This record gives sequence, structure tokens and C-alpha cells, in this order.
Amino acid sequence: MQENAPEEGDAQPGPAQPQMPLGIVIARILVVTSMSFAAAAAIFFLVGGLWLLALLSIAATAIFLGLMFVIERGAGSSVRHS
Repeated sequence: MQENAPEEGDAQPGPAQPQMPLGIVIARILVVTSMSFAAAAAIFFLVGGLWLLALLSIAATAIFLGLMFVIERGAGSSVRHS
């Protein structure tokens, strides 16, 4: 065994992970949860034959998907500038 090799129990300190702001974490959770509820409602309304409500739910899903991309872009820029 090599003398300088780390033992199995030793943890090597890696590069520091940047901290994500709490607001972005909460926004991610809310957007993903809302998008999943909107998509589930769209499926429910499609199965039930309620086409207009299904279209509204699909539109809400698309809006939440767009918000998720905006939040991710904002999260990436806030972490780089910190």
C-alpha cells in the first residue's frame, strides 16, 4: 500500500460548493409542484372529456415550465456572481 494514499475513512476536502439562495430553492419547489399539479389536472380533465379545462391546465403547465427555465437561468447567474 502506498504511504501517501488516503485511507478509506479519510474524506478529501473538495472544492467548496456555492450556496444557493433560499428564495431560489423555494421558487424551484413551488414551480415544480405547481407544474406537476397542472399537468395532473390536464390529464384528469382530458380523461373526463372537459376539453376547455384541459387546455387551460396545459397552458398553466407550459407557463410553469417557462418559469422553471427562467428560475434556473437566474440561479445560474446568481451562483456565478457570488
